[in-house]
Amino acid sequence: MLITDNLDREFLPVFSLDDFRLLKRLDNLEGNYGILAPISCYPKLLHRIRERGKPFFIDSNIFKNYEYPWYQQLQCEFKQGRWVREYRLADENLLRQKVRDYLAKCDQFSPDYVFALDILGEPLLSLYLARLSWEEYWQKSRSYNLIGVVQVGYSLYNWAKPLIPQLDSLPPHYNSPKSFLGTLISEYRNMGYQHIALGGLLKPEKTISTGLKFGLLPHELDELLSWSRPNFVLGGLALSRVEVLRKHRVWADSTGWLWWDARYEPERFSQRNALQEVATLT
Repeated sequence: MLITDNLDREFLPVFSLDDFRLLKRLDNLEGNYGILAPISCYPKLLHRIRERGKPFFIDSNIFKNYEYPWYQQLQCEFKQGRWVREYRLADENLLRQKVRDYLAKCDQFSPDYVFALDILGEPLLSLYLARLSWEEYWQKSRSYNLIGVVQVGYSLYNWAKPLIPQLDSLPPHYNSPKSFLGTLISEYRNMGYQHIALGGLLKPEKTISTGLKFGLLPHELDELLSWSRPNFVLGGLALSRVEVLRKHRVWADSTGWLWWDARYEPERFSQRNALQEVATLT
């Protein structure tokens, strides 16, 4: 049975963390907020987060560097007179086992929400994994909701526009990321997902300490949320976007606020507790 609570359709700031130092920064924080951590964290840390009593989210740590991604397997094939060894998408049985292992680990920590397995920059493969995750999720009774992660960033940032419209091409509305993503999100909902997160919205940025930057301006995020209507925006929490997030009553996470220090921008924040401001803007 799916779980519902009064957080649905309300803005919720969520702080992402992966070590005890960052968790400690939340000790004296007041207000309603959630905590997100990857399943790769120390079990003791995940138990400590659960003890906080805040909405608790677990993800699969999509940004972890793997020499050989977990969703690939080595395959051998005889081509043009020689054996070729290469990594390809793993077969369904292996992927299902990966999903089972992931959900079984999440079961140990009693989270409120778990993000389904997805692949950064791969919207269709993430949809495939979302189906496998949904089917495996329902194989046993679980106390948490599964959140489907729709990889929207790649399509928004890399959509190729034809330089010269052709007479037999699709109308402009249909040859657009909005059309593709609208259909993609609908597939998640048709599958049964009641909680949808938008992912892939962070872009590489060398000038930022985290190496990643949210790729949409506030008005662009406003437009995206107006027609996509998700529950969660991954990596979207920022003071510059809070009003948009509140307007659409979605959840959003960030790690940056836990690393942030008022000394970075003394002219703006020397007399303010920005972390507390984020937590009390609900």
